[in-house]
Amino acid sequence: MQDIIATLIGSGLAALWDYLSAHVLLCLVPAFFISGAFSALVPTSTIMKYMGGVAGRRQVAVAYGFAALSGLVLEVCSCTILPLFAGIWKKGAGFGPAITFLFAGPGITLLSTPLAAVVIGVDFAIIKLILSIIIAVAIGVTMEKLFGEERVQEERGSLVSGDTNVEKVEGPTRTQSAVFFSVLTMVMIFGTAPVDLLTKTLLVVATSVVTAIVGVTVYDRRALEAWMMETLRFFKLIFPILLVGVFASGVVFPLVPPELIVSLAGTNSLGGNLFSVLFGTIAYFPTLVEVPIADMFLQLGMHRGPLMAYLIADPAISIQTLLVVNRIMKPARTLGYGGLLIVFSVAAGLLYGMF
Repeated sequence: MQDIIATLIGSGLAALWDYLSAHVLLCLVPAFFISGAFSALVPTSTIMKYMGGVAGRRQVAVAYGFAALSGLVLEVCSCTILPLFAGIWKKGAGFGPAITFLFAGPGITLLSTPLAAVVIGVDFAIIKLILSIIIAVAIGVTMEKLFGEERVQEERGSLVSGDTNVEKVEGPTRTQSAVFFSVLTMVMIFGTAPVDLLTKTLLVVATSVVTAIVGVTVYDRRALEAWMMETLRFFKLIFPILLVGVFASGVVFPLVPPELIVSLAGTNSLGGNLFSVLFGTIAYFPTLVEVPIADMFLQLGMHRGPLMAYLIADPAISIQTLLVVNRIMKPARTLGYGGLLIVFSVAAGLLYGMF
């Protein structure tokens, strides 16, 4: 028993170390700075313009379309999306579009589609992309119908105590803000790029320096201080519980051998699709790693239906995601989000497996 406990703890610590070394510095830290900038520097009117989704069919379409396609620009994992989600949530984005953004950020990535096309097949990759976009919008719309009315202004304000937004300060022009957020976003894009570590580090350092120069040039001291305060608040809110989730997934992972996955997901059954989705929830993998893992399952005999369900769910949901989302949205909405993601992923796998 002691050996088993030691093995599980060792697996949890290993997962924690892998996550810290591979994600935090070059991926997650830029995401916290972006979320802080969104909260402190972006006017509420701007967020509402693109992701409000509250009035008129055209605005709703723009909000959900903008949110669903965000993953094609932000190449992030299910953990890195969390501070970005928290930022737009606090800022006042529409409830449904915010949920769509939460799924689409890691679930609909530009790089995963060509990778899946090469490894698994072009038709599989294209269908997976289309299904993921449909599911992202469907989850957002359904969550809006179920819980949208319950989201009140007081709840938004309670996410991070103290509003350091600097909208009342005379700010930069729209062009200056666009340049600043463009270079700031490039820091995270380069931090998640599939290149060697040295190249990635040099690109991140270079764009970070440019971001700092542009920030000092464009914003005054009060705005920059507000940015740093919001970044720190999001870090304190999310990072500790994120580490707990990563450790927990590392502990659970050895208990679910791949052979068991294949034996239970070798046919396009309801149980096979459900099991593959639950495995994707428990076994967290960095962005794009789910594709070679899926190829391994395919070679071992997993049916393409459950394989599709796994690839849709795995990038978008994990234990640590649900733990952090619960802190932001509270239990009922978190259960609703997780349940809908599982249901839609299983349905997509069953549907694809039939054909």
